[in-house]
Amino acid sequence: MPELMLWAQLYLYPLLGTLGLWGLLTGGLLWLNRQGAPVARLALLLSMGGLALAHQRLWVSRHDLSIWGCYEAFAASMGIWTWHELAFYSGLFTGPWRANCPPTARGWQRFGYALLTHLYHEIAVFIDLLLLWRLTQDATNHIGLITFSLLWALQHSAKLNVFFGVRNLQVSLLPNHLRYLGSFWAQRPANAFFLPAIIIPALLSFWFWQQASILNLNEGAIGMALLASLTTFGVFEHLLLVVPAGKSYSQVEPES
Repeated sequence: MPELMLWAQLYLYPLLGTLGLWGLLTGGLLWLNRQGAPVARLALLLSMGGLALAHQRLWVSRHDLSIWGCYEAFAASMGIWTWHELAFYSGLFTGPWRANCPPTARGWQRFGYALLTHLYHEIAVFIDLLLLWRLTQDATNHIGLITFSLLWALQHSAKLNVFFGVRNLQVSLLPNHLRYLGSFWAQRPANAFFLPAIIIPALLSFWFWQQASILNLNEGAIGMALLASLTTFGVFEHLLLVVPAGKSYSQVEPES
């Protein structure tokens, strides 16, 4: 196989595949959000078969470290994560607190209210994480489980950053029935958590790319490249939080 094709298969295709899958799933999620909660919940119900299939494919590919096995586990895990995101943004799995942050709440009390807005979603994700661990307990291909865990970690890092305060807040992307979440966000130039939130995934991404290079298209190399691509895009997504925003959003009040 020509050297250029080897390079593309190990570095370029995983990047493009991750970008395409991420863009497709995120775009579909945003489109459903704009259609309103009833449409999103109908889509959630209709996709239950796909959710079951994704879990089944993770189980089937648990010993397959071939190129196809790595892509299959990665895509299945991304699909499962997107289902949970849709469950949250449809308003079905949110939390017991569904109102603006009380104006007097500060510090840990504010954090507690913020957690209550996501509690059911967090429980559902944790249960599914345990299920994925059980399905792949004897596996040699852990790409699916690691992918789901990375998506969970990157999402929580982003949530903590908008909670502590960042420059660019896109409250307008929230569906109308979840706009109250913007009251828990803070708009400010930077926060102390942002630097480690960038450095840790950047180092992890470097390590994944290094492992992919060492394996050099042997079993598991593509899986490492896919995980590297995911964390790389996660770093860029975090960087968008500090890009100067074109406007301030009235729904967001900086934390005093």
